[in-house]
Amino acid sequence: MKLNTRVRYAVRMMADIMKNSNGETVPLKDVAKRQNLSKRYLSQLATPLKNAKLLKSVWGMNGGYILARPGAEITILEIIEAVEGSISIIDCITEKELCMRTEGCECRSLWSGLNDTIVSYLEGCTLEDIVLKSGDNLCSA
Repeated sequence: MKLNTRVRYAVRMMADIMKNSNGETVPLKDVAKRQNLSKRYLSQLATPLKNAKLLKSVWGMNGGYILARPGAEITILEIIEAVEGSISIIDCITEKELCMRTEGCECRSLWSGLNDTIVSYLEGCTLEDIVLKSGDNLCSA
């Protein structure tokens, strides 16, 4: 299982904005330069993050992006779900009708438990955690 670039870049973008905003907007071109990422790609990620009310955008000469809420209130799960949708390590966890073995599957509870553990960890990990903390005990989950 791998996290795709949309997820990784969205988390990096949000962390960069938190770290560099100091209460002011952060131009996307600055984020792109610091993170060595395409501004165009980051602007595509900004749209779902704004729609999820995780980012605010400001137009004009001093325009850019700022977090919609404090970093301590934004979970990594919210960022991932904004750009990629619900966490589901296998489709039958969230969409039972996709598998004809759902009712009698010996493995379903294993996959469901693993999925729940991942969701719980990401729910307990905030943007502030990854920006201000380091080490093995990064998140509270």
